[in-house]
Amino acid sequence: MITHIRLRNFRAFKQQNFEFSKINIFVGPNNSGKSSAISALNLVAQTYLSTEFSQTPLMINGQFDQLGTYKDIVYKNRANTPLGIDIGFDQFDLRIEFKYRSQRREIEIVKYELYEKGTQLFFYQSKKDSYTFKFGGENIEEGFPGIRKRRPRFSGFFPDRFTYDPMVLLKREDRSLPDSAYDRWRNIEQRIWTARRHFRRNFFRFDSLGPFRDKPERTYLYSGETASRIGHTGANTAILLSADTARRGAESKAMLSAISQWFSVTGIANAINIHPIGPRHFELVLVEGDGSQSNISDVGFGCSQVLPVLVASLNVFGKSLPTFDHPIFVVQEPEIHLHPNAQAALGSFFTGVLPNNGQLFIETHSDNLILRIAQHVADGRLDSDDVKIFYVSKRDGTSKVVPLELNPDGSLGKDWPEGFFPQRQSESLALARAIANKEKSPDKNRQLRFIYPEDRK
Repeated sequence: MITHIRLRNFRAFKQQNFEFSKINIFVGPNNSGKSSAISALNLVAQTYLSTEFSQTPLMINGQFDQLGTYKDIVYKNRANTPLGIDIGFDQFDLRIEFKYRSQRREIEIVKYELYEKGTQLFFYQSKKDSYTFKFGGENIEEGFPGIRKRRPRFSGFFPDRFTYDPMVLLKREDRSLPDSAYDRWRNIEQRIWTARRHFRRNFFRFDSLGPFRDKPERTYLYSGETASRIGHTGANTAILLSADTARRGAESKAMLSAISQWFSVTGIANAINIHPIGPRHFELVLVEGDGSQSNISDVGFGCSQVLPVLVASLNVFGKSLPTFDHPIFVVQEPEIHLHPNAQAALGSFFTGVLPNNGQLFIETHSDNLILRIAQHVADGRLDSDDVKIFYVSKRDGTSKVVPLELNPDGSLGKDWPEGFFPQRQSESLALARAIANKEKSPDKNRQLRFIYPEDRK
């Protein structure tokens, strides 16, 4: 489980800590910086999962996010400023500081720390032409006599094995270590590999869906291709759905059945189906109550926009997952183009498919979705500690975060900052006042004037 992320000089955050749980929700006004925490997760995942650029310390443009250049992601766009990302996972804490070397046009790790339950396993810090390298909390020259210091190399956020392999680092004139030092070295090495294994458990089954999803195609190919992830724009939705439908027994995640049930509950349609058009093509159709079928391109835009959300959730959190995996799904604005009832139903859907060992990260503007999740806290399907809400706002170009926790009865522990979600209450009050004013002086010929919220005194 990803327990926390600390950001330093990352995008709109000067310094910010996020403590995570199973369901993590980011809310706030537009352009407040709430997507920065999402981008940090995407950045870590695409760097770790990249094979083509495995030696790149930070993959800014990848399969989950396109963030531009180092200057675009560093606070205030100051390219000479170090950027820090700390990640807590299970019992480990990884702290990394990056810097952009303008002469070489490269990103470099200038500080690296790995801890297990507060105990330092690995430390590296570079300063100009010198560097410090500690193994198990000790400078290797002092704690391990006979070892020569070597500048570490990193791949996927972890030091390369040859960085700390004693058979490589031992000086030629002394090809052995004292037994006690050798045993201590191997113990630390094993714990570093355990940390790497735990990190993989969290990011191997990671997927992220952005706010702009692809328009549906009228037909799709039976290409024989398979996909492991939805794609940042949902491009693999039809492939994943078709592949799962072709599976049998325990191999199938029963996506069609679960999605059809959700469409039926929300009243959008009775079911969704895959309709073959010859041996090479198929179409996605929605089945209405009278049995008629409509191509997904011919129905409301909300259907095609929510379909990747549902498919990706089931693909990441589907049944038959190994218990040691910690699947993560990140989704931005899942409620886009949906009516309020369907937005709320997404809250129930997420609650229902999320396994005990999974994590969900949602960026949303929907109070209906959040209130439904809060309702499931109140009815006992979720513990109040399972949900974290982060309200993000911006002032003078810097984003700030106010954590909001739910009480066991589903209510918030504190009021929404700046009255963000109680907008419906203020709109209802304004409507009541308008009706009262009309009853006092009914004038149908009055000119309509747009009323700004600050005008409602």
